Amino acid sequence: MDTPLADIRIGQVTSQWAENNHLYVCYKSQQDSTNNLAKEEAFEESLLEESLCLYLTDHQTAGRGRGVHSWTDSQPGSSLLSSWSFLLGIKPQPTTACLVGLAVYRACSTTWPFLPWNLKAPNDIYIGDKKAAGILTESLIQGDEVRLIIGLGFNVTASPEDMDTATSLLESLPAGAPLLGQDYMAFLDRLLFELTDAVSHCDEPLSTTDQLSLLTALNQHPLLAEKYTGVQADGSLLMGDKKISWTSL
Repeated sequence: MDTPLADIRIGQVTSQWAENNHLYVCYKSQQDSTNNLAKEEAFEESLLEESLCLYLTDHQTAGRGRGVHSWTDSQPGSSLLSSWSFLLGIKPQPTTACLVGLAVYRACSTTWPFLPWNLKAPNDIYIGDKKAAGILTESLIQGDEVRLIIGLGFNVTASPEDMDTATSLLESLPAGAPLLGQDYMAFLDRLLFELTDAVSHCDEPLSTTDQLSLLTALNQHPLLAEKYTGVQADGSLLMGDKKISWTSL
């Protein structure tokens, strides 16, 4: 029988998973921001042979969100606080944020399909009407080298007590359904697959499958005042006669 994860530090078990998968991983109990560290080390000579570097912590003192927003975690060890730094041979295009959001949504909904996952543009993953995860993508270029850094904060076993708009995976599971370690490991496996696939074609227009998948994930958001009517190949959102740039949200 698998062990429930409620009392385990998420950063630690994720670090062990990364080591088992032969990934470069940097795990610290506390960090200002995993994205900050990932950017500092983006072009370290010793890491240029690593196609993916994973940065993890149990608690961020200056967690960052998009723009001026911050990311607040609950008690240390309760969230996946991570930055996935991919070394690319291509230049990311504006569709990257769409593809990464869809990748995280797919990993979550594949692992726990009985939960009402949905995507709120441009960078939030919700369970029902409460936020469970946030995504921050940043790219850096140095000569011919490109690093795409995907910051992912995911409330796994708890959410901030003072934020009634947030939830965690554990809080959202049905009664009698514990959060199992084998399920979390399956999620990480799927997340790695989905993110790797997304970044491999982040220089291309969205495929019709990705467009329709994004439209479905976005329109499942219960707080959306008006449904989107389409997603274009460049990531623009259509809402009736309005065309909305993903990057302007």
